[in-house]
Amino acid sequence: MTIKKQLRSISLPSRSHPSTAGIEEALNKVKAINTTAGSSESILTALAGLEELYNCTEEFLKMGSTQRVMSSDGSEFMEEMLDGSLRLMDICNISRDLMVETHEHVRGVQSCVRRKKVAGGGTDQLDVAVSGYVRFRKNMRKETKKLLGSLKKFDGESCSSSSGVSDGQQDEHLAAVIDAMRRVVSVSVSVLKSFLEFLSGRQSNIKSKLTSVLKKKKVHHEGTKNELESLDSSICCSRDDLQKRLEEVEMSIDGFEKYLEGLFRRLIRTRASLLNIISH
Repeated sequence: MTIKKQLRSISLPSRSHPSTAGIEEALNKVKAINTTAGSSESILTALAGLEELYNCTEEFLKMGSTQRVMSSDGSEFMEEMLDGSLRLMDICNISRDLMVETHEHVRGVQSCVRRKKVAGGGTDQLDVAVSGYVRFRKNMRKETKKLLGSLKKFDGESCSSSSGVSDGQQDEHLAAVIDAMRRVVSVSVSVLKSFLEFLSGRQSNIKSKLTSVLKKKKVHHEGTKNELESLDSSICCSRDDLQKRLEEVEMSIDGFEKYLEGLFRRLIRTRASLLNIISH
């Protein structure tokens, strides 16, 4: 509810062609969300904003005027949009799978912590679960690094092709449609980049061998860490507040799973709309 209220409270003027007014407003709302701080709340709000943006995009692509100008533009721009939608779907799908796996590992560690508190002992089981989580986090970092590299390349390609229509194209409506659709892709890349950077965190916070980390007492101030980084530190350095950190991460993961699933479904519908335009 808080996220939805934040989205509704941001109101910026729309611009460009009248037909793109709705999509422009949704774009401005997402762009106004500050994800640079890397907090889970801001990223969740931005992901919710992307859902709203793609709802507007779907309605935009259903408009007869939009379909006419996009189909008249030829294949180059449509191929660009189809390629972009496929790449975003792939990145969103992998990100969603990472959240599902994270949830499984967090629940596994939580279960061992509870058993340890109730029955006493159980340290070996907890160590095994923690070690599994640490290995997973290392693999997650590698995967997010690859995805960030793909996004960086993707964004670079988008920038190089986003100067607008060719010199011979004078249709103002077409120019507005192309600009709006390219900015939808650009904003999507920006939000997903912030999300992946949240997952990646700082390399120094977690190591493969817990014994080597226990010797290292110096950690970053808690105020500069997100939930995953705080859990990393708690696991590696002191397990006194481990249950609290696990609960914080689980709350964030629930939101990420929900909004990534919603975004993935909307990306599918957007791609279907683009294919429908091409086929008619």
